[in-house]
Amino acid sequence: MHTRSLATAMLVATAIAPASAQKKYDYVSVPNDPIGARIYTLPNGLKVYLSQNKDKPRVQTNIATRAGSKNDPATATGLAHYLEHMLFKGTHEIATLDWEKESALLERISDTYEERRTVTDEAKRDALYHRIDSLSTEAAKYAVPNEYDKMVSSLGASGTNAFTSTERTVYVNDIPSNALEKWMMIESTRFQQLVLRLFHTELETVFEEFNRGQDNDQRKASVAMAEHLYKKHPYGTQTTIGTGEHLKNPSMVKIHEFFDTYYVPNNMAVVLAGDLDYDGTIAMVDKYFGGWKTKPVPAFSFQPEDPIAAPESVDVLGPMAEWVSLGWRFDGVKGNDAIMLDLIAGLLSNGQAGLMDLNLVQKQRVINAVAFAFESTDYSQFGMNANAKQGQTLEEARDLLLEQLDLLKNGAFDDWLIDAVVNDKRQSRTRQWSDNNGARASTLTNTFILQRDWKDVVDYLDRMGRITKADVTAFAKSHFTNNHVCVFKRTGEDKSTFKVTKPVITPIGINREGQSAWFAEWAEKPMTDLQPEFVDYDKSITRRSLQHNVPLAYIPNTSNDLFTLVMVQDLGNYSDPKLKLAIEYLPYLGTSKYTAAQLQQEFFKLGMEFTVQSGQDRNMVSLSGLDKNMPQGIALLEHLLADAQPNKEALAELVKDIIKVRGNNKKNKGIIMNSALLSYARYGDLSPFKDILSTAQLNAVTPDELIQRIKSLTTYAHRMFYYGARPVDEVVAVLDKEHLTPEELKSYPKHAPYVELPTQENKVYFVDYDMVQTELMLVSKSDMFNTGKLPYGTLFNEYFGSGLSSIVFQEIREAKALAYSANAQFTRPAKKEEAHYVRAYIGTQNDKLGDAVTAMLALMNSMPADEKMFNGSKDAALKQIASQRATKEAIYWSWENAQRLGIDHDLNRDVYSAIQGSSLDGLSAFFNKNIANRTYTYLAIGKESAMDMKALERLGPVTKLSLEQVFGY
Repeated sequence: MHTRSLATAMLVATAIAPASAQKKYDYVSVPNDPIGARIYTLPNGLKVYLSQNKDKPRVQTNIATRAGSKNDPATATGLAHYLEHMLFKGTHEIATLDWEKESALLERISDTYEERRTVTDEAKRDALYHRIDSLSTEAAKYAVPNEYDKMVSSLGASGTNAFTSTERTVYVNDIPSNALEKWMMIESTRFQQLVLRLFHTELETVFEEFNRGQDNDQRKASVAMAEHLYKKHPYGTQTTIGTGEHLKNPSMVKIHEFFDTYYVPNNMAVVLAGDLDYDGTIAMVDKYFGGWKTKPVPAFSFQPEDPIAAPESVDVLGPMAEWVSLGWRFDGVKGNDAIMLDLIAGLLSNGQAGLMDLNLVQKQRVINAVAFAFESTDYSQFGMNANAKQGQTLEEARDLLLEQLDLLKNGAFDDWLIDAVVNDKRQSRTRQWSDNNGARASTLTNTFILQRDWKDVVDYLDRMGRITKADVTAFAKSHFTNNHVCVFKRTGEDKSTFKVTKPVITPIGINREGQSAWFAEWAEKPMTDLQPEFVDYDKSITRRSLQHNVPLAYIPNTSNDLFTLVMVQDLGNYSDPKLKLAIEYLPYLGTSKYTAAQLQQEFFKLGMEFTVQSGQDRNMVSLSGLDKNMPQGIALLEHLLADAQPNKEALAELVKDIIKVRGNNKKNKGIIMNSALLSYARYGDLSPFKDILSTAQLNAVTPDELIQRIKSLTTYAHRMFYYGARPVDEVVAVLDKEHLTPEELKSYPKHAPYVELPTQENKVYFVDYDMVQTELMLVSKSDMFNTGKLPYGTLFNEYFGSGLSSIVFQEIREAKALAYSANAQFTRPAKKEEAHYVRAYIGTQNDKLGDAVTAMLALMNSMPADEKMFNGSKDAALKQIASQRATKEAIYWSWENAQRLGIDHDLNRDVYSAIQGSSLDGLSAFFNKNIANRTYTYLAIGKESAMDMKALERLGPVTKLSLEQVFGY
């Protein structure tokens, strides 16, 4: 491919800029579009989706390609996903120190891979891989690892990532709005030039990702469902990650062919949502992307699936808790099924008043149940899931799900429910689009991938609202017959797991100080500065006092007709272990006027949702929905809190379910590691995680004890927060009328604090779990909360521990391919009474654990110092703070969090100022004082029979902990 230097490209772009700025661009827009989207098509076929949102000076960027795993050759699955990884490696100009020498070596590596694909003798294959390894070591001398991430990080980007699914690959960044042009310069180059550098170390990463999938029961169940629903279509015949055998035999030639075929402008879209100017932005996109050359894209064809004539069932085994899933196959975007399926999912399951919500969850016939639908290009899918109760079989749970579908077929739901479901979906969409650029970009990206008309997206809920009850029942009767697939996810050993074993790889050298000529030229292009804006809580939050001196914090909502009202109390499990149980009991209770189901229906009719959350030291009662109905919603919630009636049977079932869920949690490796083990490391045997009601105590609790706690919630000291469109005086009047409190509010009960244990010596806690990989966490207690540590703590995380260009990622994953995931951080506590922690994490294969932890400890004790890299991290941290804004409801929660740290102002003001004066010497001093030479509590989880126990023993004395020891039950 012919390329030109950055300087030449910039000169040409500058020459055409005046004409481009005057050019008029046609676009598609839709009246009354809540996000004001404009959709352009450049002459080369590139689609451009723009949505303006001035809330904060940032832009969510998505670059989407209509190519995913369904486009993979059947003989080379996993190709689209692996290409996604490689597009972060740079181009002929980006991330190379000498392209002429590097390209010659890359060509030889490619040729060797092709030769290896034809060889079956393992000894010869190993010899060829040794040649690949040697050539790769030489080629790496001319590469600059993660230069792409260094560039976007220097802009202040966050969330840099990508994902591949069945029919799309999407590359995402969240950038400051003043960085838009420099971002375009990078991306317009990146997607025209594919270079497969550092190929074999990245292949190791994909191996790790494949192996992690073997430990994911949700993924395995999803794959099983797809295999049975789609027996001919690639949705089911091949997975996004690919087969193990194909991963072991990659072809760089085929990856280039895939890129050249599908990564063309007429098959791609640039999606931007945030602080942008429409006319200036489309001219800029044209300037940088308009020169891409269009090419014909082969049409995707598939053999239609045969009808499912009878129910099909399949068992999936794994260590996690059991559940049952039902799935149905429907028409894709060219049909009309998707909107009906979405409505039916809402009628069955909306979290409040759906048939499954009321008949299964509310009546405690299953632990949890949900219905969902999603649309794809060629087919759409409808699903139902349930978690069985203690003593209930998965077959019984399946029958309960099908029973609800039969009720829907027979019209056993109220006429008002369709309107309520549509209004609920409208509220959800309004909140997402109002507050979240990512949600806007996601919707626009989906519109492109599915080739939908934007008008159909905007008026989607209006069209749904015109569907009648008769339409629903007729559709359900004709489409939901004996044509489903049932997946039983059972707890047990899966003997079919396929582990991709690692080849021998020589660690490559990291050119940490290296920089391509392209990067150097690009860095010189000026960029306007963004000045940070810090929240003045006194000006941003109006404070009033309700009757009986209840504080009210008020923030106006000028964006939509929705409100949020929250009652906040510094009262939780620490003070009263039975309070959480009372809160969990509340949704199953009625009053003297309403049954529990009727209450849920009344809230749903009003367009309201109430939630009650009880944490360790904070309790929150929230009401949200349509502001016009706020007085009625408050009255209904106050009625429930004041008049909740005991229900002995509901409590008995709730206790059974809690015990069942506790058992399920012990089968979840995420909860084992990140909750149970981590809490044990911090607090020892007396931890807040374990300080819960025992089974005997649960069974001894009476309904009256819990009712008393519910009715006393408003008698304790609390504060109120309102975000909505009503004037503050009107809010005060409504609350003074509806929110009844005693003249004197009670103080919170005292509780003994939990003590964070010092990390005085190295020790290892190990929990046995049936998994392919090993996970290891390093935990070390530091000093108590200190605002002075935050600036360099922030820089340490940016420079050393997180992101694709961090020291840890480069050394552990990029150079040595020792782990799929590795990071380190200096934590910020949530409360002033808590300590900072030094933590690190490695997710790796069992046989690489020893090497991985050795490499991690070497870094944790001796931080590599690089002035250029530090300056980039410093710049990135400053730009991220400068472009962030606390707006709307987030202002209040920012204030709440600051108060919990004993601070009454925006903490970012202090951090920003200190980072401005920081230096690499200062970071090194921080590292030496706070990070280096620490002792750790090591938390390890993995399969004992495959675990490298000697590697663990070298870290310190190993204590094997039972699940009962870390969970407390």
